[in-house]
Order: sequence, then C-alpha cells, then structure tokens
Amino acid sequence: SSMLRVGSRRWYSCELSAFAPPLAMPEAPAASAAALPAPKWEDGMRIKYVAEGKKKGTLSYDRYEKYRHATTVAEALQLGSKKSDLNWDFGRGLVSLVGGAATKHAAAASKDQSAAKRQKTAHTPADAAQPLNAVSTPAAAKTLRDGVALGKGKGGPVLPVAGFGTYKLKKGEAKTPVLEALKAGYRLIDTAQVYENEADVGVAIRESGVPRENLFIETKVWRSSHGYERTMKAAKQSLKRLGTDYIDLYLIHWPGAKTGWPLAKGTICPPDWTPALRDTGTWRAMEDLVDQGKVKAIGVANYSVRHLKQLMKVCRIKPMVNQVEFHPRLVQSELLEFCKKNGIVLQAYASLGSSDAGQAATFFALPPVRAAAEAHKATPAQVLLRWALEKGALVVPKSCNPERIRENAKIFSFSLTKKEVAAIDAVHDGGRLAWKGLDPDSVE
Repeated sequence: SSMLRVGSRRWYSCELSAFAPPLAMPEAPAASAAALPAPKWEDGMRIKYVAEGKKKGTLSYDRYEKYRHATTVAEALQLGSKKSDLNWDFGRGLVSLVGGAATKHAAAASKDQSAAKRQKTAHTPADAAQPLNAVSTPAAAKTLRDGVALGKGKGGPVLPVAGFGTYKLKKGEAKTPVLEALKAGYRLIDTAQVYENEADVGVAIRESGVPRENLFIETKVWRSSHGYERTMKAAKQSLKRLGTDYIDLYLIHWPGAKTGWPLAKGTICPPDWTPALRDTGTWRAMEDLVDQGKVKAIGVANYSVRHLKQLMKVCRIKPMVNQVEFHPRLVQSELLEFCKKNGIVLQAYASLGSSDAGQAATFFALPPVRAAAEAHKATPAQVLLRWALEKGALVVPKSCNPERIRENAKIFSFSLTKKEVAAIDAVHDGGRLAWKGLDPDSVE
C-alpha cells in the first residue's frame, strides 16, 4: 500500500498506521555457539569453519564453499566473506574461534553477561516474585499487585487496580519511564497500537526482572484497524513489538472508524466501515484471539451504555473491561453502574486531567481535592486517584518524572470519607477533555 510520512508518523493508504517496522525475530543459534555473542572480528583471529555448513544448491552455499577453508579472519575476508557473514555463521555454529582468541572472547562475554545481570538486578523490585492478587473491590487493594479478577468465576486474569499509562510517551523514549514504574512496583502497563511505544514497553518488561506471569500487559487495536483480518494482523504485530507470547488485555480503542486529518474530507478508514463491523468483524477477531491463547481477556474503550448493550446482544465472550474518560468533571455514574451490574470493570483514564487539554493543574486546585489532600496529608494527585478507586473504577496514571511515578503509587494507605467523595463528585459538569471533547456516544 502507498505510504505518506507526516512528522514522525507513518500513514498507510487511507489509515493512520501505528505499526512500527516488523521486528526481525532472530533464529535460535546452534548449540555449538554456546549462546555467546559474536566477537569483534580482528584480522589475526584464528577461526575454523564447519564443512558443508550451507545447503547445497543455494547462493549462500557457493559463497560459503569459497571462504570456509580460511583459518583466520583476514583470509575469510579475502576469500569473499563479510563481517556480517562471520556474525551470521558464528551465531549458527558454522564458524568458531580457535586457541587464545576463543578463550579471550569467552572471558569477555562472561564479563559482559555479568554486567548485564547486575544492571537487570538493579531494576528488579524486591517483590518481583510475588504474584498478582485478586481483591473484592478496587478500594480494598493494598498494593500495586492487587487487582480485580476478570471473567466469570475464579482463576481469571487479575487486572491491577492501579497501573502505569504510556499515552504520549514517544517511541524510543518510553523504556525508561516504564522501567521506573516497574521498579516502583507497578505491575500493569497500559499501551496501544497507536501510541507507537509497544516495542519500548517490551524492552522494559524484559529488563525489569519481573517474571512475565507477574505482569499485566494491556494494549489496544486502533480504529483504522476495525474488521476481522485487520484486527488479527494488528494483534500479531503488537505481540511481536511487545516481544511476548500473549497479551493480558486487548481493547477496541474507539467504537468508530478513523476520520479527520490526514484523511481527505468526507473519507473514512477503514473504507468498508459500518457500525456493525466492530461487532461482526473486530470483536469476532478478539474472541478468536482468546480461543487461540494469544489474548487472556478482551474489552473496549470509550464505549457508551448503548454501545455496550449492542455488543452484548451479539457477542460470544462478554467485554470484561471498558476504559473511559472518568474524573471529577466527568463522573459517568450511569455508565459506571451499568458496568458494575453487568460484570464489566470500568478503567478510568485522564484521572489527573488530560494531557490533550493540559488540565492537571486545574484538577489539583479543585477545593474539595485540596481539602482532602490536606486532611490525609496526601498530594492532590493521590486524592484524585484514590477517589476513582473509592468510586469503583481502576486507574492508569502516567508520568515521566520518577518521583511522581512513585508518588502516584502511594494511594493505598488512606481512604476518603463518603463526604469527601460526594464533595468531589459535585464538581461534575460533564466536561470532556479527551478526543477534542467528542462524546463517544455520538458515534453510531
């Protein structure tokens, strides 16, 4: 398909594509390579090739037969090999170092591995081995490992009540904040196809030292990927970027299709979009991903009560989560009660105000928020997050500041009184900060 680059984003054909270039998955090295990294090749290094290392009749076989008789790196290069060939062959056990070069390389590799292990240990939180723990309500949580069980009965995945959001953390810059969050004890990381930072999240979780089974990874399929095949493709690419075998929670990001810039006026993506497509195409794909074991739980984002009712009429697997804008100015009480009644977890975003609208400072200055913060010796941010938990919603605050990341986690040592919760509720004026103020219920 045709591609247009605007700024740092790639737009494929009609749609916004958040797909980073597919990551090349390295082949497993041969056992004889002993899983050592390739050395820095020097001309005088002695080497030994394996006879008949390449398949006869291939182009690589003909080249290999010309240089495999070399006994030093310099000879191999003179006979037509390249350093990239040496790296490839070494990784597959087709060439090995001989004598002192082998001993020296093994010692250097061991030193590098020890240093990497020390660095990984520095990131590893003390409770990394502790599993996620199910609690009855969000307000009952005592740690960042506590969450609510998804699905029917016991044994479903546990979604932590407080996680770390990555919206607007740029590609290439998200690894460090995510690592800080994991080090601070967060177990839930919330990302999305359109954020373009899934690969960074994947690197961070691998470097964190926290076992994969003790983490909860949540991502979303973007609105231009509605439809069965597009959703299956998006999930496959998200799995590859995250570097994981499964996604804990997969959400439909928006109930409608992509419209507006950079699309031409009056056009829509995907071009075959109809409102029924999100249920008969996108959701069907999500259900199949669960059946295949690639996704543990599925849900939606920005769905209204009407959207949920429509989906629940036709779905085979009921949505387990609805992530929506929810804060003192937008207390979506009807939606919250509907979700509670139907066993759907409501996960709040923009709890501290939306970075789209720069509202954080305004929220912190709200009189009932300031009063509660003073009464409990807490920060306004902690009060806002605690308020959401008291209401029965989950939260995914975001920050790039290590101190704020740790501060936002300290919401379990105090509770708000009913009077304080009601005072914050009273701020509600229906103000929407995300999606340029658009009410998702306006989407057919």
